[in-house]
Amino acid sequence: MSGPTFVAHFVDGQTTRMSTHTSLDKLDVKRGVRLARHAYSSRMREEPPGIFAAHFESANGEVLAEYTEEQLAKVAS
Repeated sequence: MSGPTFVAHFVDGQTTRMSTHTSLDKLDVKRGVRLARHAYSSRMREEPPGIFAAHFESANGEVLAEYTEEQLAKVAS
């Protein structure tokens, strides 16, 4: 069984989808952001731009939690 997927939407139109090892009861958005930024820089070979929206989803596609750009900025700082 895999953990939830963190889906991050970057301001340049790129999207990353990262499986995360986190509890469904306490989703670790900081870990999701860190993994998404790393995936972006690995794929694009450059520093990632800002993330304007993100969410966690279950294996069946159900959205578990959504985050705004403002909420994500607080996590990244």
